[in-house]
Amino acid sequence: MHISSLGPAIRRYRKGAGLTQAELGEKTGFDPKTISRFETGTYTPSVEALFRLADALDVKLKVFFADSGDEDEQRAYLFGVIHKATPKDLGKLIAAVDQALSKP
Repeated sequence: MHISSLGPAIRRYRKGAGLTQAELGEKTGFDPKTISRFETGTYTPSVEALFRLADALDVKLKVFFADSGDEDEQRAYLFGVIHKATPKDLGKLIAAVDQALSKP
């Protein structure tokens, strides 16, 4: 994994947790602008910051460094999103999957 993939991984797991940058900032003690800078790659989080982010997002630290093209990681990410989805969002996810899989 390249360090340039770190920001998108943080964003992906934040969104998967259903959190805004402000909400993740509250959980970690970081300013929302700092969360934004982590996600865009403007700032590289320290190891301590990564531990705080992982804890707040309820993920293992290694997910920030996993290859996003790795099939097992993709499945684990999707499972996490589905597991945390509200009943309303679960219906949307099912509809989106049905639509995606029905295209030729």
